[in-house]
Order: sequence, then structure tokens, then C-alpha cells
Amino acid sequence: MAQTDVPEKRPKSFEALTPALAEWILDYTHGMNFARTTPVQAMAIPLLMGNKDLVVEAVTGSGKTLSFLIPIVSRILAAEDPNKKGHVRSVVVAPTKELASQIYDVCVGLLRYHAPSAAALAPAPVETYADDEEDAMEIQPEKPTGPCVIPQLLIGGRTKQLEDLATFSKLNPNLLIGTPKRLVEILSSSKVVLKRHHFDLMVLDEADRLLDPNFQPDLQRILELLPKERRTGLFSASVSEAVNELVRVGMRYPFKISAKVRSKSGALDKRTPEALRLCYIACKATEKLPLFRKVLEETKAEKSIVYVSTRAGVEYWKDVLPNVLGMKVFPVHGDYKAPTRAKNLLRFTECPTPAILLTTDVLARGIDIPDIDLVVQIDPPSQPKDFIHRCGRSGRAGKRGLAITFLNQGSEEDYVKYLELQGTKLEPYTLDTSATSQDVNGTVNTIRAVLTQKREFHDRSQKAFVSWVQAYIKTLPADIFNVKHVDWPEVGRAWGLLRWPKMPELKRLHPETIADRTLDLDVPSDFNINNLAYADKVRESTRQLAIAARERGERPALPARLAGKAAEARLKQAKAWSSQKEAKALREGRRERKEGRRKAEVVGKMNEDERDKARELEKMIAQVRAQNERDAEEGEFEGFDE
Repeated sequence: MAQTDVPEKRPKSFEALTPALAEWILDYTHGMNFARTTPVQAMAIPLLMGNKDLVVEAVTGSGKTLSFLIPIVSRILAAEDPNKKGHVRSVVVAPTKELASQIYDVCVGLLRYHAPSAAALAPAPVETYADDEEDAMEIQPEKPTGPCVIPQLLIGGRTKQLEDLATFSKLNPNLLIGTPKRLVEILSSSKVVLKRHHFDLMVLDEADRLLDPNFQPDLQRILELLPKERRTGLFSASVSEAVNELVRVGMRYPFKISAKVRSKSGALDKRTPEALRLCYIACKATEKLPLFRKVLEETKAEKSIVYVSTRAGVEYWKDVLPNVLGMKVFPVHGDYKAPTRAKNLLRFTECPTPAILLTTDVLARGIDIPDIDLVVQIDPPSQPKDFIHRCGRSGRAGKRGLAITFLNQGSEEDYVKYLELQGTKLEPYTLDTSATSQDVNGTVNTIRAVLTQKREFHDRSQKAFVSWVQAYIKTLPADIFNVKHVDWPEVGRAWGLLRWPKMPELKRLHPETIADRTLDLDVPSDFNINNLAYADKVRESTRQLAIAARERGERPALPARLAGKAAEARLKQAKAWSSQKEAKALREGRRERKEGRRKAEVVGKMNEDERDKARELEKMIAQVRAQNERDAEEGEFEGFDE
């Protein structure tokens, strides 16, 4: 895998650009204002504009998006007949809806400098000329002519598949930007034409994530649909970890670009931007939120991102953190539909007061949210490679940033040494004051005051805690994040639990909680969980009926959503044996008929020689079965007679 320097020669494909777009690109990338150019753009753009496969590894916020969008735009405009109906010239694949939407928005912003493309994306308004309204005439301004780039965004949840196909037919795009699943659905359509001599470039953004097993079926299908003779570009902050998978995406002898950053010590560190400060705080579990509040007070951070390990955790902490930290909290996770995620992201970015974006790893990669002052990891990422991507949401494009990771004292502090061996060095974050017992007790009481507002919050705490334990077990490295070393009483109080949930991990590692569901949680003695009511009147009524049934020594009735399934199961068990036998015979008859049709189809496709061999095989199988039946009565099978 070769590396390359910045070529001095201006690529020929710039000749196809209109003056406004060419001037903008040259100003940004080729010397008219070279101070604005990042190394990755200066090297990647000329290579992708040639005929080179490319692997780009560069720190977060270094301008990777423009480094592949500019070549795509340039190559499409330089091509013969770039706007042939139904033909797609380039595809950009991103792992998340947010990242795909961001790439599309950047592309549209770039195309504003190209008049034909801008007109195709946003047709000019109709102008009306007349002195008298009755004689008014609508005059459509003349559209700029010439080749143009027309991108289409393809993500699930925002539009339906049929709507995207209708838009494809109407818009006639030559550049598709989307997530793997929706791209597979659209590329599989007969309306989309992918010809070898017409298709040009495929880009995988956050390539190491796309090469994960979770995306493998969809990505493999995309590779099968696209022509093999194409240019391929892989971009990520940690793409080197996926180099072994390059053959699978059809890359041969690709150029590799690693945009490295020199640290203050003088050593080259390609993982984190120089403006990003990486810190950690090792403390007790109950001290995390009090210390987090002190960090916010000291740094005066306006915009912060907080990462937790699970979606259920986001649902729980979104109601707790505003009361503990005194700031607005906007949640985003994978279970939210695309419009909800987009709405919460917009509300966060436009919030005039200090705010927190609470999320999972769904927003760990590629997302460029302006002016993030602070990134906080309450829970470590499940994969070490995601650590840098989370931290990289701050300190982007040369701006200063701070990322703090909270670790439990003793059991998790070796994570700092582990990351240093991986090339990522963390420094301890020192606070002016530590968390006192008064701070800890006040935080726990604040959380419990939220949970006692309505029983729904208590239920969320139980579900979130269970999901956190399950995620912790899967967190790597396993010898550092070992569930056997968890201080359960400390963690339970840190979560503000009112009682321990029923779960096998607690049964095995903290068995005393089976007999006493409030053990070591320091719940007030006068608190009775049965007095905590649901805000939903229907759920509360069902709960009260269940309590009354238990007091009478009866079995509580199942909720309505489960009662139907339980009744169906009981009815199935109560069916007469003869009816079950008849149903079994009916299934076997259908199975035999289906097998007969299958065999008939196979035989119908055979020639005469193959049919003779098949008949001989069936004859031998029949002999074996007959001999086995005789052996059961007479003795051991001794083989066929000569």
C-alpha cells in the first residue's frame, strides 16, 4: 500500500468546472489560499480525481468530507453525458442517518457554486409581469444549461422506499448518499442503472464501522450490485484497523494517506487533533455526577455531549440529569425515528442556554456539531476504537476542545494504560474541589426525588440498570471491565435505585439482594415502593387490581396485552389429542406434497443421463432402507450381495 505526496500538477478534470466552482475549489485546495487546506484534502483530492483507490486515515475534524465530495463533483462534471436518465455515477455510504444527512448537506452547499446543479436542486421561482392582475403572465426564468451534479439522500425513517424511488425517477440523480440498508433497497430497483462504463466512484465514510459484521450483509450486497471496475475510497479516523478487509471491498494496491499530528512532546500522533485535550477522572461511582457538575461550573461549557452505553440509559438519564446538573438535556438514540433525532439535534444546536446532548454511539462518528466545548463519557465505549471517535466530536477544525472520561477507582484505571499502549494518551483532570459526602448524598436524593414522582421513572431505572450491566459485560478489554469487580452497593446508590432489579448477574454476584431488594441502597425506612403510583391511570388501575388479588391469595390477572396470548396458549394445550393428531397428519401431508413438487422440478431440469443416475441412487437408497428393516428383525447388515 503506497503513500503519496501532494502533487503540484493541477488535475485535468478541473477544466470541466464552471469558473465559480473551480475558483472556490482551487481557493480551498490548490494554493490560492493554501493556509486553509488540510493535509488530507491536499493529498486525497488529486488522487481521487485520478484513477486511484484510496485509504484515508485522518484525525477527526480534518476535512475528510470535502476531500471526497470535491473529486466526486469534479469527475461527474468532467464525464461524458453525466445526466443520462437512471444512470448513477457515484455512491457515498455512511453508517448512520445523521452522518449521511450531514454529507448531503455539505454536498448541496458545495453545489451552490455551480449554477446548473444549483438550478436542478432548487428551481428558480416563477416571476409574474403585468400591470393588470387579469392579464398577468407567468414567465419561467431560463435555466442554466450544461452538465450538473444531482445528489439524492437515501435514509430510512425519513421517507418510505417507494417515495425514494419516485423521487429518483423525477430527480434523475447521478450521486446517491445514504445508509447501507436503504441504498440496497434502491440499488436493487430496475429503475436504477449501474453500468460499468458509466459508474465511477464508491466512497465508504467511517469505513471501519461499515466493515463491522453488523453492516456486512448490506455492504456485501452493495458491492455485488456495483460494477467491479470502479474507484473506491475508504475514509475514517481509525481505518487502519480495517485494512485486512480491503480485499473484500475490491481494492487492489490502494494508496494510503495518514494525516498525522505532532503532539506537544514532539512525537507524531495520528489519532487525535492537537487542539483536543483528553482527560480522565477516576472516582467512586457515586461521585461521577457531583464531579461532572463541578466540571461544568469550572469550564463554563455551553455545549456538551454526554455518552452512555445503552438506549435505555438515555431514556432514564434524560429525566434525571436536568435536575442534577441544572441544564437542558436533549436525548438522541437509535430507537428514535429520524425526524425526532433531527429535531432534538436542531434544538440542541440552537439552544441559547447551556445544554447537553445525551446519546449513545449512534452519534459517535463523523457528526460535525458546531462548537462542542466538552465531551463526557459516563460509560466507556464497548469497543476501544470508538473512544477516539467519541472524543473527536470536540476540538474539530482547529478549535480547542476537552474530552473527559469517568472511570471507577481501582477496577478501571488500567484503561488509561491500555489506551496509551494504543497510541492515545490521557492526562488526569484536576478539579479545584473534590466531591464531598454532602455532594454525593444530595445527588442521590435528587435522583430519588425524580424517581418518586411517578412509577414510570422507577421502571425506567430498573430497565436501564439491567441494560447497563449487560453492556458492561460486553465492554472491552474484558479483563479491565470485569463485572466481578463491580462495587454493587456503590453503583446502586449512584443510579439512585429504589430497589434492586431481578437479574441473574445480581443473583450470582450479589445474592443477598434476593432476600432483601433494598439491601445497601440506603433507601429511607419509611419508604414503601407499593405506594408509588403510575401516572397512567389504566396502568395504575391494573396494578391495584393485581395487589388486591395477591392479598386474597389469588393469581393476578395478566395485562390486556398479554391476556390474549396466554388464553391462546391454554386453548392450544386443551385441544383433544385426536384433533392434534389430525393436524399433525395434515402438516405431514403438506410437507410430502411440497417435497414431491420440489423433486419434480429438479428432475425436470435433468438430462437423460442425470435421470438414470438419480434412479440408480434412489434404488440403492431403497435397498438400504429395506435391508435396515430386515436387520432389525434378523441381525446385523452385512452389505450388498455381489
